[in-house]
Amino acid sequence: MSKIDIVKHLIKLFEVMNVDEFLTYLTDDAVYRFGNYPAAVGKAAVEATVKASHLDHIKGIVFDITNIWEIDDAVVCELEIKYTRLDDSVLTLPCLDVFRMTGDKVNAMLVYMDASPLFA
Repeated sequence: MSKIDIVKHLIKLFEVMNVDEFLTYLTDDAVYRFGNYPAAVGKAAVEATVKASHLDHIKGIVFDITNIWEIDDAVVCELEIKYTRLDDSVLTLPCLDVFRMTGDKVNAMLVYMDASPLFA
């Protein structure tokens, strides 16, 4: 699988909220940073952060990849993310994700977005 294919697969895992399989694609010392939250380092910390950052606060999520680029050991992904909240309202937010890779594993996932409207 190419790095872009791996990232597309990871995004699909987020759509079905399969955090356990997502974690298998990370290096043991992976870094995950969502918006302005502190970075999480290591699989256990990433799991806790992913769930605390937003997955426990939504019913569903759909990603529309508008652009994706592979540059050396990184994949940059421009997205529109459609969140279905617990009250069934829908909110779409822009996002830019940077995935830094070591071979076929992600060693850093940096999510650049303002998620504050999701929690308003």
